[in-house]
Amino acid sequence: MKPGLPPPSAAAWKALGPYARGRLQLRALGQTLTLDVPHDVFSSQRIDDGTLLLLEHLPAAQPRRVLDLGCGYGALGLPIAARFPKAHFLLIDRDLLVVAASAHNASALRLANVEAHPGLGYRCLEGERFDLVLCNVPARIGPRAIRYLLEGGRALGAEVRVVVIRDLAPVVEGLGLEGLTHVARGPRHDIFALASGRATLDLDALDDDEVYARDQTHFEGLTFTRPHDASEDPKHLPFLSVLAQALPRKAPKNALVFRASYGPLPLALKARYPSCEVTAQERDLLDAAFLRRNSAALGLALQVRETLFPALPGEAGKYALVCGELSAPAGKGVAVRELKEAHSLLAEGGEALILVTEKQEWEWLQGTPNATILLRREGACVLRISRARG
Repeated sequence: MKPGLPPPSAAAWKALGPYARGRLQLRALGQTLTLDVPHDVFSSQRIDDGTLLLLEHLPAAQPRRVLDLGCGYGALGLPIAARFPKAHFLLIDRDLLVVAASAHNASALRLANVEAHPGLGYRCLEGERFDLVLCNVPARIGPRAIRYLLEGGRALGAEVRVVVIRDLAPVVEGLGLEGLTHVARGPRHDIFALASGRATLDLDALDDDEVYARDQTHFEGLTFTRPHDASEDPKHLPFLSVLAQALPRKAPKNALVFRASYGPLPLALKARYPSCEVTAQERDLLDAAFLRRNSAALGLALQVRETLFPALPGEAGKYALVCGELSAPAGKGVAVRELKEAHSLLAEGGEALILVTEKQEWEWLQGTPNATILLRREGACVLRISRARG
């Protein structure tokens, strides 16, 4: 975070809630833009060098219709939209949080030529046409998905221009795509362009999330397909095992699992309690897609919802069991809200079991009604929140 910049505006706090972190100034294309930035997202402390490099190496022609794929909080697409007010810009990201941030920043900058929507890759964009697709390619997305990002944009009629970290440059070059050129090299990133032309990717393939599949993992006797860009922390599943040890012996009537990822915890819960009605909440559309895939593959039916926070209006007192994980990068404000929502969701006699790490500060948990530490193992803690009967 650049010292001396003001905190997020009141509108940012309203739009991003406790995720609102601070403000960054972006200087590009002869302009200076101020962007409100959330916690728990890519490049939240400073503008990414790859984004700045791509902004310096855009096509010479003025664009007409632009897709910013994986838009984040708008650091790539918004300065271009400000530079070319007659062009139309569609900003897409799989993370509901950064879509909210992009929409907020576009509104704050009064960019009437920008739309920001949640989406996974090119899914649901088959009828669209663009002359330019831009993407800051995630570092861990995998070679099949990189091919998909490049060829999918050309299938929509566009020139595709991407930035990748230096380690991915050989992967891009190794794809052997006709019309691919190396545009520029920075200290840690490379820019590639794929010229518009004959599409080699069937438009029907744009909805296929199989391109993101990485490997299989195992949890509580179940096998899961894990997507690229999911957590690679080797401690994550052992941490979840600690939470699984704390689950009640008696099957709850219903349960909500928040921050469900690709499904290990909610599907293990459904396997343990077949009669339980399980709802899984996730803000990342890629994780949610693989949660559904794993649910279908295992024959374990549950409800998946894509929302930013656990609770929905009108759900107070609904669930016998609430489970989830707190995120250290999301910060104290988000943790406090999630703990309060977990308590509010509990039916009489219900309990919430929340996974935290020992590195997460104890004061985050202060003020949570009826909260106790139930377990401490493997560097993880399980916080129990109860709601008394009557």
